[in-house]
Amino acid sequence: MSSQVNDPALAQRTSMGYVYMALSATGVIFLPTTAKFALQGGSDVLSVAFARGIVATLILLLVTLMLGLNLRLPRRQLLPSIVVGIAAALFVYGIYRAILTINISLALLILFLYPLVIATWEHVSGAARIRSAQWIWGFSALAGLVMILGVRFDQISFVGVTMAGLAMFASVVITLVNVRIVNTTGSLIANLYMSLWTLLLFGAAILVFGQFSPPQTTLGWSGMLGNGVAYCVSWVAFFAGASILGATRASMITLFEPVLAALVAWLIFGETFSPLQWAGFALVLASLFMFEKLALAES
Repeated sequence: MSSQVNDPALAQRTSMGYVYMALSATGVIFLPTTAKFALQGGSDVLSVAFARGIVATLILLLVTLMLGLNLRLPRRQLLPSIVVGIAAALFVYGIYRAILTINISLALLILFLYPLVIATWEHVSGAARIRSAQWIWGFSALAGLVMILGVRFDQISFVGVTMAGLAMFASVVITLVNVRIVNTTGSLIANLYMSLWTLLLFGAAILVFGQFSPPQTTLGWSGMLGNGVAYCVSWVAFFAGASILGATRASMITLFEPVLAALVAWLIFGETFSPLQWAGFALVLASLFMFEKLALAES
């Protein structure tokens, strides 16, 4: 019998982890929409990424000061934090370059390989024990995602696949490294510095390669600001959840994000889905449920 049943405190902590992951997924849903508003308003990718860093850094700094938290980053965490910031910048560059050259469905599929890569790393390194049945359910969830996305291979580009792979690898680095920083500093401080480093990197890129291009419409400005808020919420909540559930479980739960985004589109925008896609939704949800059930049995 799982220790969750016999330990109310552990059960409550795990439930809080799920709440954080749900909040993170909510933030992720609004990231592409708000970015689209900003881009359609006359901005560009580099400017949106730079503004997002400003908004996220200011929000996290304000919240940190209001809570009276120590802003100091331990010296031993400085280099890992900078690595996370560089990886976050490479993630943005990689995924946007990918979707310009290959189908977005294929780019997303490559990106969402990262939970299984993290699971493999943690299993091999001994950081987490992944049972055989969990591997089956993990790959089943990925198969369900393929059904939902309707992945096509009619637009294959070596550059696009490489860039999507870069974004996936960056996601692995961000998750594995930043979760360790979070365990020392807390999610707010760790993500404050991640946002600061990416802000500086994109600011330098604007100085070298171009100029800041602000939106020319009110909706565009709303999208740019909203993108910063969504970015802030998604990362802070994700790492708060990962500090409770662990990197592998938290990453695996992110496979629910495309399902949630599709369901929101169905409910709000009346988007229709094929029977195969509905079967994909069911497969992802069932697979994640079983993966977590087995993980809880081990806790």
